[in-house]
Amino acid sequence: MKLKKIGTPLLILILIIILGILCFYLFSSSEDSNNTEVYTKSQHIQTKQNSNSNSTTSKEQESAETLSSTSEVKSALIENVELHATYYLEEVYVEENSYAQKGEKILKYTNGTYLTAPYDCYIVEINVPDEEGKCLNSHYIKIQSKNILTVSMKIDETKINKVKVGDEVKITISAIDKTFSGYITHIGSTASDGKFTIDIEFENDGNVKIGMTSTILLQI
Repeated sequence: MKLKKIGTPLLILILIIILGILCFYLFSSSEDSNNTEVYTKSQHIQTKQNSNSNSTTSKEQESAETLSSTSEVKSALIENVELHATYYLEEVYVEENSYAQKGEKILKYTNGTYLTAPYDCYIVEINVPDEEGKCLNSHYIKIQSKNILTVSMKIDETKINKVKVGDEVKITISAIDKTFSGYITHIGSTASDGKFTIDIEFENDGNVKIGMTSTILLQI
């Protein structure tokens, strides 16, 4: 009788334990299913976002346009260096179309002082008095910088609003097989035959000569 009384509670306890284990496994299975579903949805959303992003990038690339032009390389800085008024000229050391490095002597005054090149430059024009003559305000040496160069291109009026000062431009000099990065420094305010002129400056690495032909590529 006592054994029967002990067995019944024990059986009930075992049943409770078994039910608890079943509930635990059922709950765990449900959680894993939910987590898998959430993960799958997350992957789907991420894939869709990446697809949309790639689609947008593709559309942007398709809408981009590259404009091409050729231009003669010129100096970005041309100026007249005035002679010292009231000084007398003794000798000129340079000739037109010659090259002078920064600090190089261009001419000598009779008082022993010199006019020197303010930067690496080409001598464009010489307007000086005769030797032993008095220098006036109207006398000058015209020079152009070798270090900062410029090219230009024309852009149709329907596309001019797509460019701005500071935009990067690629300049290729075929004579030396080199490509430089330049930047738009000026956009013309008036058009000629429906086209605006833009100016682009770039830094010379020492190999580009003024007058060389360049190919310009501008992406808009």
